[in-house]
Amino acid sequence: MIADQDLYRMSSWASWVALVALVVAAVTIALFFAGAGAFWGPVNDVFDVVVLVALVFPVLAVDRLAGPAAEPWLKIVTVAAIAGLTLAAAGEALLVIGVIDLETSYVTGGVGILPFMAWLIALAVLALGRGTLPPSIGWLALGFFGLSIAVLAVSAVTYGPPLWVATVALVLVIGALFAALAATLASTADRLVTG
Repeated sequence: MIADQDLYRMSSWASWVALVALVVAAVTIALFFAGAGAFWGPVNDVFDVVVLVALVFPVLAVDRLAGPAAEPWLKIVTVAAIAGLTLAAAGEALLVIGVIDLETSYVTGGVGILPFMAWLIALAVLALGRGTLPPSIGWLALGFFGLSIAVLAVSAVTYGPPLWVATVALVLVIGALFAALAATLASTADRLVTG
């Protein structure tokens, strides 16, 4: 088994990778929908895969950090979130190489992201209820969850400026969450090394 400080350090870096990939994915999907060319769709999908795979590490690290006090419920959510992230990443990768069509990737992505959304609620519980993580992480996780629902609701009504605003807000909150996880996991690794 990997040492705690190594897992936390690797997960911190993975959170930063997820943040950078998120920014690139946001730019490329904006280019795609703005009419800059079909080239940007698969580029976005590749960066989505990077985000999804990178998130596996912080999910594992949070499970380890929470420890036995959060078992068995967190272990169940962790395994489900990792399976979901893997399914969503595989669907995006299969879309890029032409094995599945766009509609099928909606299914793999939609089914895959649901357990991750449950993990966000678990993250909020750990941060706001148990104090395992800083409260800011809990509030950002709830913001991510709430804004995701808002984006879905707004997209049912319009694809215009209100959706753009909601989507930008969602990306900013996601980015802040990834950065907060990265900083927290790095400082936790540092404390374990220096005592």
